[in-house]
Amino acid sequence: MRRSTKLLASTAVLATIAGLSACTASSGDYRREAEKYLESEDLAKEAGYRFDDAVCEEPSSREVGVQFSCSATDNDGDDWEFIVEITGSRAITVISGEVVG
Repeated sequence: MRRSTKLLASTAVLATIAGLSACTASSGDYRREAEKYLESEDLAKEAGYRFDDAVCEEPSSREVGVQFSCSATDNDGDDWEFIVEITGSRAITVISGEVVG
């Protein structure tokens, strides 16, 4: 059975970016932190399976509300696409995720 948005069906997943300063954060910081979060144990516990090989695009800016896409592969070998949004000067939210392959 294919999973669609089961991962994020209940609520959006919030990831706080520790160690970023609002005045020095670059869009690359958000990209790298989103990749780390998608591969994290925290998300694996919530989702019920693990993601590897996470790759995110560089956000166009550091502004709140900017969205960027990421991809990762789950432990069943399915490829996923995610949309991540910058939700604060030190926070991102995974707002959607679905199996694409």
